Amino acid sequence: MLDHFDDSELTTFSFSSRPLLPEERRQARRHVTVLRVAKLQTPYSEELCLVRNISSGGLMAHIYSELNIGDLVSAEFKSGQSVSGRVLWRRDGLAGVKFDEPVDAAKILADNHDYAPSSQQPRAPRVGIDVKARIRVGARYYAVTLCNISQAGGRVSPGEPLEKGEKLILMLNGLPPIAGSVRWRDKEHAGIAFDNPIAFEALARWVPTMQAQARERRNAASDDKPDAQAG
Repeated sequence: MLDHFDDSELTTFSFSSRPLLPEERRQARRHVTVLRVAKLQTPYSEELCLVRNISSGGLMAHIYSELNIGDLVSAEFKSGQSVSGRVLWRRDGLAGVKFDEPVDAAKILADNHDYAPSSQQPRAPRVGIDVKARIRVGARYYAVTLCNISQAGGRVSPGEPLEKGEKLILMLNGLPPIAGSVRWRDKEHAGIAFDNPIAFEALARWVPTMQAQARERRNAASDDKPDAQAG
């Protein structure tokens, strides 16, 4: 689910060996008619981005957090392909990334099984996160920790056992209640499939906010620790 984005904002790819600049994006030959969501690994956290165009030399994407020119990043796509590079420019919520080495753009964007690693099926990119949440199952409420999330589902660490197939409501600060069901479970975690995908932009903006709050908590906890060398 990609909200209000229209055809003028579809992902394109080029056979050029360099990333397109913002003023060049409408001149690129269009090959792909859907937007591409990717997971972006940055020096600060994981987040979601929306790739607007891609070439063998780089990509341009909508980003939802503060990145600096020169930052090292890695983008992982639904195909299971991952590419690394460096932020070349920033402008109005867009960023250009120059890849470390040339890539096969068509292979990167493929959603079929031909390009996915044999050990995994193509799926929506999920980001690792550490967020306290609640789950409602019928009239019962459970405290859980959300460990990762995508538009289609998430993994939680529940304090109470959840049964496979169980219907539930996941409640997170900053997002509306999310209906879903338990897809799988093991001794420590449970996988939740959402009944309806989370709107991309809502999730993409929510993740950096939660990541920033988690960093603040970790920094505060670190500042509160006594100096081991003191005394």
